[in-house]
Amino acid sequence: MIWTFIIFLLLLVILAKVAWKPLIASLKARENAIADSLSRAEQARADAERLIAENKQERAKAEEEVQKALKEGRAFAEQMRRDLVEKAKEEAQRMLSQAHAEIERDTQRALRQLRTEVSDLAVMATSKLLDENMNEERHHNVVHKMIADLTAVEA
Repeated sequence: MIWTFIIFLLLLVILAKVAWKPLIASLKARENAIADSLSRAEQARADAERLIAENKQERAKAEEEVQKALKEGRAFAEQMRRDLVEKAKEEAQRMLSQAHAEIERDTQRALRQLRTEVSDLAVMATSKLLDENMNEERHHNVVHKMIADLTAVEA
């Protein structure tokens, strides 16, 4: 039993010098590799969270730009509609003014023509009156007849 104990101690010393150091170094290397992997995993998680936050900010910014573009588009469309309505009103007013001017010209032309006809009728009536030898009663009859003729012509 003493020999077993001495051999065990001798084996323990040999193993400590030969096997324990490489085994402990291997375990230390494995421990360092695991710690390094955990550190990289933590760094990757932090990067992922940062990227997610940046993505949210970019998405919010893009949404804001879209809303701004929509608002500007609506404002532009509204301005275009107001411009078109204004142009249509101006065109209608211009056409109305032209129609009034044309009516006025036609009215003036009709009045000139009517005056010409009235003056021609007055000349004809005067010439008839002068051609006939009239007494006052006959004179009244001719004037009343001419007035009736003028009324018939105007109607």
